[in-house]
Amino acid sequence: MKLNKIYDELLDTAKTLGITVRKDKGHFKTGFCTIDERELIVINRSAPLEQCVTVLSKCLFRHSSNIYLKPAVRDFIENEARRN
Repeated sequence: MKLNKIYDELLDTAKTLGITVRKDKGHFKTGFCTIDERELIVINRSAPLEQCVTVLSKCLFRHSSNIYLKPAVRDFIENEARRN
């Protein structure tokens, strides 16, 4: 599966889980946070697609066992989680 398709699938997964994904510009650390009990993934708008996919994968890993994911997407998320 191509990287841009995985990215789209990860965005859909976040939406299904009720997690907001925001792409903003500025100098900040990307990742997962909770604001007023709402789950949020923040990604730097200038980040390359590879980094965006990695951030989303690592943030969604904790929820990946709770929902159905296409096998290629599940494998990608699990591989990214193992890289650390």
